[in-house]
Amino acid sequence: MKRILPLFLFLAACGIGTSPVWLKPGTPTLTAEQDFLACAAQARRDFPETRRITTAPSVVIGGGLCRDGVCVGVNDRPDVFETDRNDPLRARAINACMEAKGYQRTTLPVCAAGATQLASQPFDTRGLCVANGRIASP
Repeated sequence: MKRILPLFLFLAACGIGTSPVWLKPGTPTLTAEQDFLACAAQARRDFPETRRITTAPSVVIGGGLCRDGVCVGVNDRPDVFETDRNDPLRARAINACMEAKGYQRTTLPVCAAGATQLASQPFDTRGLCVANGRIASP
């Protein structure tokens, strides 16, 4: 565990990770973004936000009664959760819309600082990355 944590922190600091993007080779980047925004807007119209607030009891270890350095207690305030019940439906609608337009969802690594965004979507994504939600060249 002592060796894994520094490695994880190093990778997080370097920006190592992946990001999903919609890919349709040969499509101008601006067109791809407009298609995504149109799909997202339609999904929001079809499945508007429906907020739901729920609560759950909260148990806190370390509050309340303490004896010999061990503290156990129960918090009487519940945890409050706010969820959007239509969020999964909107995501499915966006996926279906983009796939109907010929896009395929793929995952690329996140770019380091200084990457150049591409003007059109490539046929081959090897060696490419994602910067600000767009496919880029490191």
